[in-house]
Amino acid sequence: MSPATVLALILQYRYAILVPIALVAGFPTGLAVGVALKLGYLEFFLSYACIMLGELIGDVTWYWVGYRWGESFSKRYGRFVGLSSAHIDEAKRLFAHYDQRILLSSKLTTGFGFAIPILFTAGMTHMSFWRYMRANLSGQFIWSGSLIAVGFFFSDLYLNVSNVEDKVSTIGIALLFLALVFGFGKFAWSRMMRNADR
Repeated sequence: MSPATVLALILQYRYAILVPIALVAGFPTGLAVGVALKLGYLEFFLSYACIMLGELIGDVTWYWVGYRWGESFSKRYGRFVGLSSAHIDEAKRLFAHYDQRILLSSKLTTGFGFAIPILFTAGMTHMSFWRYMRANLSGQFIWSGSLIAVGFFFSDLYLNVSNVEDKVSTIGIALLFLALVFGFGKFAWSRMMRNADR
């Protein structure tokens, strides 16, 4: 779901849609909330709490699915949600070296397509739920706040420029910023993977 679609839903339904849209759409919700805050449609603390809650509901769900059904779920339904045996084996290997750090880095980098196996494996390995939540809550707090800030800041730039060339430049700067954040996260992730191999 694109940030524009998410923003349209938020502007129409406001707080009523924030938790479910964060659960379904993930990171575009934070960007859209930043824009909606700039436009004066939302209040900061309540919207921040709502998008954190939506994403954390998803994290808790994957933990309990892994905890309760583990291997049987991954064999039967894994291909539909990106859970392959190779992904789970890799996540188990990483959990042998890290637990909270792997969860925190996964949250801050949205897992690079590896988030669901990590959340699922945390439950499957019966990691302490409170340790799991501490890592996810910390990561979610930083991640959601960063996305809101990016949405707020770049919407401000976008709304305050008048010609098309400047608007295109602003969009380009925003995309470059997100690419740099993504690149740094990928670098940190790859270093962690290399360290786990030692």
